[in-house]
Amino acid sequence: MQYSIIDLWIFFIIYGFLGFVLESSFRSLVTKSLTLGQGFLTNYFCPLYGICAILIIQIYTACDITLDGRFKILFTATIGSILAVTFMEYIVGLVLDKVFNHKLWDYSQNPVNFKSYICLEFSLMWGIVAIILSSFIHPIIEVIFMTLPEAIKQYSILFTSAILIINASYNSRKYHYFKNIKI
Repeated sequence: MQYSIIDLWIFFIIYGFLGFVLESSFRSLVTKSLTLGQGFLTNYFCPLYGICAILIIQIYTACDITLDGRFKILFTATIGSILAVTFMEYIVGLVLDKVFNHKLWDYSQNPVNFKSYICLEFSLMWGIVAIILSSFIHPIIEVIFMTLPEAIKQYSILFTSAILIINASYNSRKYHYFKNIKI
């Protein structure tokens, strides 16, 4: 299905929030105590998860349109998703570390890592997430989302955009002015 910019923005918001929930749940299980995900933005939102979810959805859609055979589509889209999301994770980790001196994750203790920003273990986990997202979660979200009136979609975009802009501006200034920037 072709999505409009409005559709993609709302999916970005939804999956940015769900990514925060996933991250918090994962960290809570690992630490065996309630741990909220700590991202560059606050307010229960992780933009990297929103961006990656959109990449995954678009990759699966493109493979579904261009390839034949369910296994071939699933295999190609999953490998493409792993590569795209791993690349995004590397770029975001590098930028946050070098520009804002803010390292959100460190895979240096994991085997087969690259500069501590990415590692094979979590890249493969992204493949599992991609399959679950594209096969189960997104079809449900899409049906619910498509039933919403346009006015609600537009007000949601305005409201969430304002919050994200204010939040990103605040955190960018906070990390820029109150921490040393490594370049």
